[in-house]
Amino acid sequence: MIVARRSLLAAPLLALPAQAQAPWPQRPVRIVVPFAAGGSSDICARLASRQLQAQTGQPFVVENIAGGNGVVGTLAVLQAPADGHTLTLGATTTMSANPHMMKSPGYDAERDFASVGIFGITASYLMVPANAPWPSVQALIADIRARPGKLNAGWFNGSSRIPAALLQKLGNLDFELIAYKVIGNAITDLQNGQLQFVFIDMVAADAHLASGRFRALAVTGAERLPRLPELPAMRELYDGFETGGYLGMAVRAATPLPIQREINRQFVAAVATEELTRRLREMALEPAALDLEQAALYTRAEREKYGRIIRLAGIEPE
Repeated sequence: MIVARRSLLAAPLLALPAQAQAPWPQRPVRIVVPFAAGGSSDICARLASRQLQAQTGQPFVVENIAGGNGVVGTLAVLQAPADGHTLTLGATTTMSANPHMMKSPGYDAERDFASVGIFGITASYLMVPANAPWPSVQALIADIRARPGKLNAGWFNGSSRIPAALLQKLGNLDFELIAYKVIGNAITDLQNGQLQFVFIDMVAADAHLASGRFRALAVTGAERLPRLPELPAMRELYDGFETGGYLGMAVRAATPLPIQREINRQFVAAVATEELTRRLREMALEPAALDLEQAALYTRAEREKYGRIIRLAGIEPE
């Protein structure tokens, strides 16, 4: 069943109905971020951990376990006890894209994990160095056509690889796609001129754009951003170009349902706080207040959507 993304994320940030609460957490909670520090997942995990710790009185410790496009950290959570004391940042890359981009990621996102909350939806920027000669996406595309095979784009996760591959396919463009293990190395090479552009999710990109060292040429969401109306959406240039995604929290599916519900209750309360709501919106994430059933529908719909996008981009499972 496909669920309407906008209708779910428009749900008001209200407290969930009262119900019996499971005894969670009973000890410190580990939040595994399956990517390197500094990215959007890491930023959101640390914001949430502080608020959850304040709400529950138990320590919440963020642990970055990067590698394998999020697989290494995700598998680490799968090896932990299914008692709700090990959470993972369940995002578009690990829960929606990897199932379609990898033949054997080592986990089944639908069977092995349950979403216990959604921070909100986001998208990516097409980002170039501040001194790049292209005033627009059209100018960049014209340069790629004029110099086939000479320009490079970097990627480091699903949210950066998929839009780049989609641009290659829909634009019939010849440029090199270079893989990186961590976001920081790609950003360094972009600044140094070894890369000409990257697609980078908005949460992680905003700090780089604020530094003045980079510029955004476009966004990959369904429409232009109200806060940056001058940036075109990629779908204005290529029909079907939309790679918005989400950031959320997940646990092992075997975690008892009462504990999942209590985690969800605490998570929704955390996202609803004035501080976290403000910070998320500053990072171009619209906060969401989805219960367990809504979160399950939403993440399933995102997996199906990314299956279509990945096929359109011509990315074969590896």
